Amino acid sequence: MHRISCATLLTGSMDWEDIHVFQAVIREGTVRRAAAALGVHHSTISRRIESLEKTVGARLFDRSPEGYRVTQSGEELATAATRFSDDLDDVARHIAGRDTMLTGKVTITMGEPLASQIIAPRIAEFCAEYPGLEIAIKETYDLLDVARREADVAIRVDNNPHETLVGKRLFPYYLSVYATPDYVERHDLDNHPENGRWIGWGEQETPYPPWTADTEFPKVPVWGGFPNLSTQLALAKAGVGIALLPCFIGDPDEKLVRITKKPPQPSRDIWVLTHNDLKRTARIRAVMHFAEKILREHKTAFLGQATE
Repeated sequence: MHRISCATLLTGSMDWEDIHVFQAVIREGTVRRAAAALGVHHSTISRRIESLEKTVGARLFDRSPEGYRVTQSGEELATAATRFSDDLDDVARHIAGRDTMLTGKVTITMGEPLASQIIAPRIAEFCAEYPGLEIAIKETYDLLDVARREADVAIRVDNNPHETLVGKRLFPYYLSVYATPDYVERHDLDNHPENGRWIGWGEQETPYPPWTADTEFPKVPVWGGFPNLSTQLALAKAGVGIALLPCFIGDPDEKLVRITKKPPQPSRDIWVLTHNDLKRTARIRAVMHFAEKILREHKTAFLGQATE
């Protein structure tokens, strides 16, 4: 049987970029999704896979109209490649963890509202305090893999962050219900809730999903699907409907008002995290300290107390 080991990956003419593409196809499930994830044309994916199969001398996928199905040889290569990739990540983290200089680049991942409304307005202060450091922000709700150096620091809203990450849990952010005064005036949500609409987060099987049950408007139907908070905010401001928003987003907007008598409700916790191997790195500590400072200064806004 043709066995593939980590040593095989380091010898011969095997191209590590071919391995990277191979892993993406397994991870994404199809060539087209792998191409989208890597930002390349799907023909590039197919060409890389064919090159890798020629190099290892084995078929890695069975092709069919339904897609690519990994073979036994492909599974062996995937196992070896994962071990090898993990070993490289471990070495990279250990090397980075020994860095004591306040120079270099630090990548932070967080959701777009935290980036644009909380962190970005204060970046100038960070530049003045740490002129040798450069910050890059990846605005995404995806859980970027800090262990694989997709990001160095993560500001997460999560009640159960991954066990390999270390840092601080700060406090939860709170939610309330918002709309424009004009929308509330034009829609009698108490007596005729069917005439109103909730701005939906995404796909839902019913117009009355469970998340509306704890509000004062459980009989108002949910409309549309808008997973991005900035889009939900824009729709609420445009008078499309009522929205369940984080207080730090809804309260500062002059076009919106809270339309519920209930106090804001806690959602998920806010964390500032990094990988255990990076926690002693000077530039990582500097960025985490600065992020924590900014977040704590906005605590009343996150708790929905800024207007009280």
